[in-house]
Amino acid sequence: MEDIIKEKIHQLYWDLNFNCARTMLTCLSELFHFPISNQTMNAAIGMHGAGGFRAQCGLVEGALMFIGVFLADKGII
Repeated sequence: MEDIIKEKIHQLYWDLNFNCARTMLTCLSELFHFPISNQTMNAAIGMHGAGGFRAQCGLVEGALMFIGVFLADKGII
């Protein structure tokens, strides 16, 4: 599993130029078999270390976005 994740991250981040937030959303989407809407993925484009100001890591931003949409879909929040 670890090798699959490493390969996917390399593809998304280095080959497709996804930022960390979009990379995290995509990986979590695949791991949890939960589709992420285009609107959410587009919103994550701006989550690049808080717009390049490095205020927060995009990996954290992507994970928090995933938690929000996943739990809302399940009716938990």
